[in-house]
Amino acid sequence: MAKHVEKPEWSRIAEAFEASGQTQREFALARGVRLSTLQSWGNRPANDVP
Repeated sequence: MAKHVEKPEWSRIAEAFEASGQTQREFALARGVRLSTLQSWGNRPANDVP
């Protein structure tokens, strides 16, 4: 089961994904986040912190 990630953490995870060199699917599985959630975070503007 995927772990719950607090909203303010999305930007750090999105940055970690960018630096990882992994595919979205690989990163999501390794971090325990849903692929669809990771994809939605990648579409947010950098200054959009919930």
